[in-house]
Amino acid sequence: MLSALLLAVAALVFVYGPTLTAMLTGTARFAGTQTPKRYSTTVLALAEQGIYADSEEFEEAKARAKEAAKQADTLYDVYPALEDAVKAAGGKHSRLIEPGNPNLGWAIGQKTEPAVSVEGGVAVATVPGVDRHSDVQGYADTLATGLASARDGGACGTVVDLRGNDGGDMGPMVAGLSSLLPDGTVLEFVSRTNTSQVTVEGNSVSGGGTPLTTTGGKWEAPVAVLVDGDTASSGEATMLSFRGLERSQSFGSPTAGYASANMVYDFPDGSLLMLTIAKDKARTGEEFAEDPVQPDVETDASLEQAKQWLATKHGCQ
Repeated sequence: MLSALLLAVAALVFVYGPTLTAMLTGTARFAGTQTPKRYSTTVLALAEQGIYADSEEFEEAKARAKEAAKQADTLYDVYPALEDAVKAAGGKHSRLIEPGNPNLGWAIGQKTEPAVSVEGGVAVATVPGVDRHSDVQGYADTLATGLASARDGGACGTVVDLRGNDGGDMGPMVAGLSSLLPDGTVLEFVSRTNTSQVTVEGNSVSGGGTPLTTTGGKWEAPVAVLVDGDTASSGEATMLSFRGLERSQSFGSPTAGYASANMVYDFPDGSLLMLTIAKDKARTGEEFAEDPVQPDVETDASLEQAKQWLATKHGCQ
């Protein structure tokens, strides 16, 4: 009896273990060989969380991927069909990236550093994309301490520059800017089954990316947010964290249109699944996913317009 029970447990671990470990830890772990069929089964099971996983398109793509897995000799034989299924389940923000693909570069290494400077009476916070493997605490602390120093030095308002921010980990972005945000829910993620909140309490953020705490207290300054066509994903989510605040205005051009929440899963072969599981919802009630987010003021001179708004509306020179 005990042997039969152990065999049953082992069978469950063999079949469902990769999916469960991926959902719990972010990395799929296989007991035994990662065959094309087992790999495909795991990717497709995870894809069921996608925002479009209840679509006919996904059902058809899933069937094609399963058929490809039956005929496959290597994982490279199933990547294309699985990529189609992942796109059908999660939309344009979702990807299955093969090992060795140059696109894996998005997840390795921070492109530029965050910074805060003071131009006249205005603090300018440069907020670039940041990936999950970077020093996210250092990133957040750089922004937080820079803003606190600008505030204590007499700066009147702030420019949050998200131009070129192609996303990554939302946690350090919002934590670094937490002094400028009111406590409470700053953004919501709406999936097919539930809604979750990104919250700020003091200088702490949770619910969106890495939960982090910085220092510096609060600063009730007017905030001009700059965006462009390269502002994407978590960059767009950070933009939306300020949307609807009476003392905030956004300037620039429409964003890239990836305002949605992703889960990222690593596989032993070096491939990576990035799956869109929720839409972004601003405090205004607006929901975003694949359409560009329109700034409050569309302009090709976003920094100049932002400084003018800060000067005329809030007396910042």
